[in-house]
Amino acid sequence: MRVIQTIILLVIGLLIFGSAGFFGYQLFIKPGRVEKQEIAAQAAAPAPTATPDPGIPELQKLKVLQDAGKLDEARDGLNLWITHYPQSTLLSEAMQRLGAANMALLFQPGGTNVESYTVIKGDSLARIASKHHSNAELIQKANSLPNINLQIGEILMIPSLKISLELDRSAKTLTLLNNGSFLKEYPLLSAPASTTKENLNSKVLDKIATSGNKRVAFGDKAYPKSERSILLAQAPPIVAPLPTPVAQGTNAPTPPPLPGGYVLSSADLLEVFPLISRNTPVIIH
Repeated sequence: MRVIQTIILLVIGLLIFGSAGFFGYQLFIKPGRVEKQEIAAQAAAPAPTATPDPGIPELQKLKVLQDAGKLDEARDGLNLWITHYPQSTLLSEAMQRLGAANMALLFQPGGTNVESYTVIKGDSLARIASKHHSNAELIQKANSLPNINLQIGEILMIPSLKISLELDRSAKTLTLLNNGSFLKEYPLLSAPASTTKENLNSKVLDKIATSGNKRVAFGDKAYPKSERSILLAQAPPIVAPLPTPVAQGTNAPTPPPLPGGYVLSSADLLEVFPLISRNTPVIIH
């Protein structure tokens, strides 16, 4: 009888403690083991392959066209590419390519941005610019004239542009537009901090060229090497970095700090300078 009771007690104990062990395993031990197995499986799995940028092949074809001198096709294709792939990692490169194509086509003979003019007796660049509501430096640039001297009978391309500027303080960019359409974007080396979220409508007050401490007029011998700046209404000017001092001895000169205002590289400012005039509209974001 005692043997039977002992067996019954053993069976009951096994049932109680076995059930507790089973449920403890299911609740506490098994989840941890499963989690470790999943982590190990994830670590062993190959890394997912990055999805290739879908715009790469098409952009490469456009680059080949542009490098081959087929600027009209490249420009039109780049405009479409930018519309189709606004999130592409190559967007910045495409914008740079488009800007270069636009600038190369800006003064193309027979284009929509120019009209021809034949020089007559008594003409000067300033007089022709006044007749066509342009500016003398822009006409010189459009015709790649080495100086301001003209010849009677010479045929000039007179630019017909409607330029405006957009300055983005947070993105540090200056965007050039013609008739409201993108022309070219330039990086700003420095820009004043934004104190308001509202856009500021401004305009060009004046274009200044200086040599030393003296202002230089267009046509002066010192003009080609002069320092340029663009004065804006109700806003800091657009300027270039200050020139680095000439090296003395073996010590390399330290570049001066950037000036205040919207700072473009010297090359970019020289490219923008002839395209604008007094009262050119400027929007500051």
